[in-house]
Amino acid sequence: MRRIVALLGLATLAACGGSDSPSPSQTQARSFTGTYVLQTVNGKPLPYTWTYGSGDYLTIREYRLSINGTGSWTSTTSTVSTTAGQLTDQPNGGQSGTYSYNATTKSVFLISQDQSTVLSGSLSTDLSTLTVSESTDVYVFKQ
Repeated sequence: MRRIVALLGLATLAACGGSDSPSPSQTQARSFTGTYVLQTVNGKPLPYTWTYGSGDYLTIREYRLSINGTGSWTSTTSTVSTTAGQLTDQPNGGQSGTYSYNATTKSVFLISQDQSTVLSGSLSTDLSTLTVSESTDVYVFKQ
């Protein structure tokens, strides 16, 4: 159920979180900006479905991250899920937040405004591939 909450958080525009969130920073020579499109989750292509013991599921059909040069990001998502058998189709979800990026190590940390989504990972040397994880799930985005 944690994944449902986390990914549904990705599918809704979040309200501003508390003051405990890390401040965005960007130390870089080359720009980490642009749109990254989700290619795989846990090594499998989209659409990707999580199935839960209760019979509920969450399917992510599309996920785009738009990274700007001022330490913030927005996402657009398309998901379909069931909770207690109730179907929810959300073709136009989204979220926003802040990020930090270290150009030397290529490490990236993204956090949603409501702090429900925290993704950490790294960029490829050419900045074309963003690989992040949350809990045990690994997401690979391509620019």
